[in-house]
Amino acid sequence: MTQIEQWLREEGREEGREEGKLETARNALKKGLSLADVAEITGLPLETVRKLKAEFLI
Repeated sequence: MTQIEQWLREEGREEGREEGKLETARNALKKGLSLADVAEITGLPLETVRKLKAEFLI
């Protein structure tokens, strides 16, 4: 495997992990967890969680 192929695989894994965190945050927000709790559980920045919450209000 070339270095480029390895890098692309790692990049894909990281994107998958990030999407998983976002999905977990969305689900937790739908269940009524606080912004701070969702940020702590997912490891996402509080501002990111706020933006996700705002998506529900639109």
